[in-house]
Amino acid sequence: MKTILAKMMAIATSTTSISITSLMVAVPAQAASFTAFSFKTNVTATPINDPTSNLLNDPTRDIRLDSVEFNNTTINNFEVVNQAKILQNDTYTLPDTSVFGVLNSGRGPNTADDNLVPEGPSKPNPTDRDIVGSLGNLNLNSILVTRENANKASIEVSFANPVNTFFFWERGGTAGGTVAGDSDLLVEALDDNNAVIGTYKILRQNYTKADYNISTVVAPILNNGPFNIGSIGITLDGITTKTLRLTSSNNNGLIPDLPNDNGPDFKVVAAKVEVVPEPTAIVGVLLASGLGLVLKRKKIVTG
Repeated sequence: MKTILAKMMAIATSTTSISITSLMVAVPAQAASFTAFSFKTNVTATPINDPTSNLLNDPTRDIRLDSVEFNNTTINNFEVVNQAKILQNDTYTLPDTSVFGVLNSGRGPNTADDNLVPEGPSKPNPTDRDIVGSLGNLNLNSILVTRENANKASIEVSFANPVNTFFFWERGGTAGGTVAGDSDLLVEALDDNNAVIGTYKILRQNYTKADYNISTVVAPILNNGPFNIGSIGITLDGITTKTLRLTSSNNNGLIPDLPNDNGPDFKVVAAKVEVVPEPTAIVGVLLASGLGLVLKRKKIVTG
């Protein structure tokens, strides 16, 4: 429970002046909500040399995230994943008896030979450390790949500092086509006690094109592309977190009556956008039903 103390507050109405002494108002704590938004992605990437191609860049090489733009705001100081924990990585077996989990660390085929920006590994069955390697950089051609060969994948990713705004990119349809993203992902924000404080399900139809292309290799089981990339942002309202739980289910589509999340292949980075009340704009208004506070707020980007 949160307690708001209004002490010796004089509030004028149209007919009288009322003095409130030590008024205690109990407000129940509420879970935070996410608000989704679209944004523009600004990158540095190697141009494509084929003028007849539908590609926006060389999809095999590094793609450095420079900034994002939304709501007349530009952010170029990001928090990247610095810790990860695999909660569930369902497995499948190939005809040669090889066993793989649905989670994979993927990158562009030629990113290792490009010095523009670091990238993570290219391998199946990633460890927690490998996931940090894939997501803990600003190379948008270094991603976490979820295959469609088994049911569920779930991880937790953490950032060094509290954040409230998250930028997701999803490997989508064939390059030059209309599909921005083609998978779904459940996002849960966690508090310091690992309790869920906010939930949002990213749906494939809500991605918008990010105007760059990637190809992906997971040696030795996958090498495909090029693809469109979709993007979506979500922000926590009035609260911050350091940890997200990211889950996809029924990726192989074999469970009846459960949505098929279709194996999301994604990147996520974060930032902190604070909403701070201006002290001079706090006005107390006494209504018949209780005390209302009207806050004029301004937005400050801190990273």
